[in-house]
Amino acid sequence: MAAKTDPITQLVVMAFGSPGVALLLAGAILVFAVGLIVYSGMKSYRPLLGEIRDRWNLLTGIGGQSTRKAFFEQFPKIDTRFSGTGVDGQSSAALVLGWANYRSLLVDSEGDGFITSIRAAEAFDRLDEPARALEWWANILVAVGLVVTFLGIVAALSEATSAMASGNGGEGMQAALMGLLAIAATKFWTSIAGVLASIILRVVARFRRHAIESAEAGLFVALDGCVGFMPPEKVSMEQLKSLKRLETALVRTEG
Repeated sequence: MAAKTDPITQLVVMAFGSPGVALLLAGAILVFAVGLIVYSGMKSYRPLLGEIRDRWNLLTGIGGQSTRKAFFEQFPKIDTRFSGTGVDGQSSAALVLGWANYRSLLVDSEGDGFITSIRAAEAFDRLDEPARALEWWANILVAVGLVVTFLGIVAALSEATSAMASGNGGEGMQAALMGLLAIAATKFWTSIAGVLASIILRVVARFRRHAIESAEAGLFVALDGCVGFMPPEKVSMEQLKSLKRLETALVRTEG
């Protein structure tokens, strides 16, 4: 009887007490997962692949005998395109931020080109965001399925308790138990739907991550080929050598 006077439990029973509700929610979870795949593909995944390939085409189409020199001479146009201000003025946030990070470390090498202390792959480290978003939703849908299942079990137990408390004897208790098992079994479909949706999303995310990695690998190779690479350790060694030569020259001068 206590369950009857509990407004929260009454609300749970009203919302999840019917077996058909669980099946409806299970179908909704699967439909949501499919819709999310389609929406993210159109909104973020395919546009990102197109932008990566567009920038790769821009770099591979640089004219001139020396790629580094041509990159240096055409840098204003390249910078405009990579910054997302070209064509329609829009671009992926991960691409724009990655380019801003990469561009900030480019150093003019006395007019012969640029040198940098960072690889392109290190600067553009968030290009797999479409795949990460699907993996995040995969975890959420599993949790949603479990929550709905537990709420359904709470509703079934409350219904069974009320039926047993009505005092209809053994037949009433048997009917209540059968109803409990029927409703509880149906509620597990939401957990099954959540797990299936998670598997589907993770498989699609894996394929999308592979496609993005393949596309960005070509872009990174082309971008690294347009500049000289000098890690911080090498810069320190060059400075040390310069100081030693300067010290030797000073010693000779004083001698």
